[in-house]
Amino acid sequence: MFGYKCTLQTDTEVITYILDYLIRVKGLTMKEAANVIAAPFWSTIEGKTDEYEKKKLTYLRTVFPSLLITGPFSIILGFDGGLMALNDRLKLRSMVVCEKDDKVFIASEEAAIRVMEPDAENVWAPSGGEPVIVTVKEGIL
Repeated sequence: MFGYKCTLQTDTEVITYILDYLIRVKGLTMKEAANVIAAPFWSTIEGKTDEYEKKKLTYLRTVFPSLLITGPFSIILGFDGGLMALNDRLKLRSMVVCEKDDKVFIASEEAAIRVMEPDAENVWAPSGGEPVIVTVKEGIL
């Protein structure tokens, strides 16, 4: 689809191409792309009280229905200036985020983070389909 050729034939390759298409080709933001591939359920959209948000989510689900990923996944996408972590909307794949000073740790389990940083703080498990977008300070890698 969309001119991409999947030579590795893996789900990771497909997700990479989907995100490339949405972000680079179509110009969506990271959050908008996340709302396409891990779109909220129609009932969740219907329950939104913010009309602008409701219309935007409806638009994304309507325009890009074939790019919704319905299976379990947990990804970390690097981009110029940061990264985005995202798991499937049903949270079939786990993801935990912790912070310590100016560092952010993302893993499938808190125990893996604690090995690297025993004093990690602000531990949370993002909701299914909730993107975690981390940006770095300009000029710092």
